[in-house]
Amino acid sequence: MKELISYLKPYKKQCIIGPLCKWIEALLELILPTIMAFMIDQGVLKHDQTIVYTYGILMILMVLIGFGFSLVCQYQASLASQGFGTDMRNTLFQRIMRFSFEDLDRFPPATLLMRIGNDVDQVQLAVAMLIRLAVRAPFIVIGAVIMAMILDLHLSLILLATIPLIVITLYLYSRITTPYYQIYQEKFDHFLNILEQNLSGVRVIRAFLSQKFESKRLDDAGMDLQVQMTRIARISALLNPITALIINGAIIVLLISGILSLPKAIPAGTLIAFINYATQILLALVATSNLIVIFSKASASACRISELLAVEIPITSGPAQEKCNPQLALFCEHMQFSYPNAAHPSLIDISLAIHKNETIGIIGGTGSGKSTLAAVMMNFYPCPDMKLFGRSVKDYDATILQHLITLVPQKNELFSGTLKDNLLYGNPVADDEKMWEALHQAQAADFVTAKGEGLSMRIEAGGKNLSGGQRQRICIARGLLRHSDIIIFDDSFSALDFETDAKLRQALALQHDMTKIIISQRVATIWNLDRIIVMDQGRIAGMGTHQKLFDSCDVYREICLSQHIAREGIA
Repeated sequence: MKELISYLKPYKKQCIIGPLCKWIEALLELILPTIMAFMIDQGVLKHDQTIVYTYGILMILMVLIGFGFSLVCQYQASLASQGFGTDMRNTLFQRIMRFSFEDLDRFPPATLLMRIGNDVDQVQLAVAMLIRLAVRAPFIVIGAVIMAMILDLHLSLILLATIPLIVITLYLYSRITTPYYQIYQEKFDHFLNILEQNLSGVRVIRAFLSQKFESKRLDDAGMDLQVQMTRIARISALLNPITALIINGAIIVLLISGILSLPKAIPAGTLIAFINYATQILLALVATSNLIVIFSKASASACRISELLAVEIPITSGPAQEKCNPQLALFCEHMQFSYPNAAHPSLIDISLAIHKNETIGIIGGTGSGKSTLAAVMMNFYPCPDMKLFGRSVKDYDATILQHLITLVPQKNELFSGTLKDNLLYGNPVADDEKMWEALHQAQAADFVTAKGEGLSMRIEAGGKNLSGGQRQRICIARGLLRHSDIIIFDDSFSALDFETDAKLRQALALQHDMTKIIISQRVATIWNLDRIIVMDQGRIAGMGTHQKLFDSCDVYREICLSQHIAREGIA
């Protein structure tokens, strides 16, 4: 929680005014039983109607004034807590958008959603309760004991004796439940991860008739979650009864003391005031016990939020602003790369030089390192040995790097909105003419025109209202619209038919001012490019033209023969 207190600085005024109003309301509430005692002893018992009416009206006014201060406190608490939650979510979202790919691998989407949603809600609720009740509850307890001591010191000792017992109870509850809530949040993350996988892969699950298996997996995670929550609920269920038992025991003792002390003539109003103060203490302690529950949850959530805030954001503003060698697009020598915590390197002894405006193909089997090589080229994972136009990719300012190199990823990500909205991701200042030009190059203009909506065509989340090939062509158009110096197509032609694939390659061949790197599983897509790089188990198995590799590289020749492509290529 301490790391998050700084986010309350913009709401200092609300954090001062709210508790102050609540303190005034509590002060008025503490005075009421004493006034009532006076009214009973001096007015009711002595049949003095003037005192009864006067003090009755005074009590009503005090209640109304206290209610007004309470409303002001509630309003200030809402402003502070809602503002705090909004600021926190915005901060977390902005940080997540700047996470390295290594960090994104550590935190699955379901976990991030849980932390930016439920965890922030828990801390936001704690902020509201902190303003509304954290000042009031202890003030009521201490104030009620003091007021009771003023009325009768002997009887007040009975109330005073209950406080250490309740404090010990609350302390033990907090120490026990906070770790349980942290475990619960972790189990909830696991449950949400399974749920997300099932919902996103429901078509595959149904196609392979795996509903029973996945249902059991989700049931097991849900049962594990339920067991953990039951443990917490059992402990929480004891808190209010224990505090009520302690304070009600004190009230019984007070009543017995009042009866046994009749010869001492304890005024009835005083005894009623004592019972009121005991009730106030009880209600305040019940509120405190609820606060402990809220703060225990918030403490666990705050730790999870702090974990995101503690992630070191990669430096995105390197010193390099200009190219060092404009003719050498990409270069590395004896480069080696391993994913974090990986047992073996994913790229081994990689040496390559790709020149400006070359068109390069990269091919290899599954797991050969093709996409990893693309990720390193994009600086998704830091690797200082990879050089872009003569400088290490890590030395470029992030904005400059984005304009120098663009990736059309293997997975086609489209967002809900219009076609124009999605294309503008590639270039926010592009006009309609540039967008249509990119659509024509990507062989997407025909089906967009056929739908009759043009750039206003609606796209559902993930592009679910489009076919795989249509989604892929829109993503290619979005990448081309950026018009970077280098563009990497990471298996971005896989959903295209051979005719569309050929037309797209012809359109790309006309882009003479761009270095193009095409990663593909299909030899037909890359066989006639300037050079082909063959990847095998993280190494470069061969590099050259189609005919040269067919003659000299066993890995490449085996791929060609498996796809029925001869040395002469495709006619």
